[in-house]
Amino acid sequence: MHSHEKLGARAVRAHVVTVSTSRTAGTDVSGPVLRELLTAHGHAVVGHSLVQDDPAAIGALLDTLLAGADIDAVVLTGGTGVSARDCTPRVVRERLSVELPGFGEIFRMLSFQDIGAAAMLSTAVGGVASGKAVFALPGSPNACRLAMEKLILPELGHLVDELGKEPPLPAPSKGPAAKSAVLPAAGKPARIGLSADAPAVAEPPDAPAVPQDMVTQMPSAERPPEEDIGSGWRAGLRALGGTMSRASYGEIPESLERIAAAVNVLEAAGDRAMITLANGTAYAAFGYPDLVRNSSKVLLVREGTPTAEVVALHRWPSRVGICCEGDDGVVPSAELDPGPIAEERTGVPFQGLGQLFAVEGGSIYILQGRKVAQFDGRNVADGWPVASAIGTLLLHWSQR
Repeated sequence: MHSHEKLGARAVRAHVVTVSTSRTAGTDVSGPVLRELLTAHGHAVVGHSLVQDDPAAIGALLDTLLAGADIDAVVLTGGTGVSARDCTPRVVRERLSVELPGFGEIFRMLSFQDIGAAAMLSTAVGGVASGKAVFALPGSPNACRLAMEKLILPELGHLVDELGKEPPLPAPSKGPAAKSAVLPAAGKPARIGLSADAPAVAEPPDAPAVPQDMVTQMPSAERPPEEDIGSGWRAGLRALGGTMSRASYGEIPESLERIAAAVNVLEAAGDRAMITLANGTAYAAFGYPDLVRNSSKVLLVREGTPTAEVVALHRWPSRVGICCEGDDGVVPSAELDPGPIAEERTGVPFQGLGQLFAVEGGSIYILQGRKVAQFDGRNVADGWPVASAIGTLLLHWSQR
């Protein structure tokens, strides 16, 4: 532990900003990840805004946030690429009194280890503006987690402590600071600048207004309410005595890496982690769109024989997934007689030949030689090649 990493380091008040024209409060993936990580490390998320990819809208919102006394840091996600609309780093830099070049440099180095040369396309930036810490991160949940866990969270309390020792430097003269609206209270979604009862704040005559319909204030709850905890992936995780760790992104099993369709589905996950069950069995967890909402679709994957075990955890309490040999899995073992399993699932025992391959709510899948056939209690469907069956099942479960 470094000398400045003290147990009593202050809790930081942060505002999260999602920069996106296409995403809404319901489809935002990275913002909830940032909120969860901040609160998990003892910091307070005092607000969460969604702003369109527009320099004026981003700048006006930043000016409003930086002028306030109720936050210590602003963390933005989105708009750090090289497309014509990606303008977040430029807008942030215009307001920085001190840039932290090491943040962007180290972040790209760490990203290179994960995604290769594509890391150089990121223009993520961090620094100090109006005495507050400001970071602009990519829109990918995995990139946000990487930046937060490896760089920002280990130093955020120390950085804010340092900024509090002396009065902040004057803001760069890039333009007048905007104070066109007060952010609504946390938990009350509203359009900034459109609320009729929002208290007005005096502003200089030449200060730009926050563009209407450009910024949405989102609830600042630590995580979405778990209103349906009786089912869904969180119920399954709790029933299985599982714990989730963000220390690893979760690797794709080698047996699935050879199947392009399976890799495509797993790499499309918006969130990844590791889950360990009470019996010690560890799975890579893939969330669609994330591992925050109880309504998310969550696949647990681990290496196995004859193929990887896949668990559609969100189908809980029904145990749905691809079977592997052994008695420590979540779904029935591939070594079991498929007859009783079929009777349990479909009401009719399976009397043909083959090994149990996968289970659904109302059907089973049988491995017959090099093909996988589905049995629904009435008919045995034509078989698929194993690779096609795996890719199709993963895609189906990641969406339903």
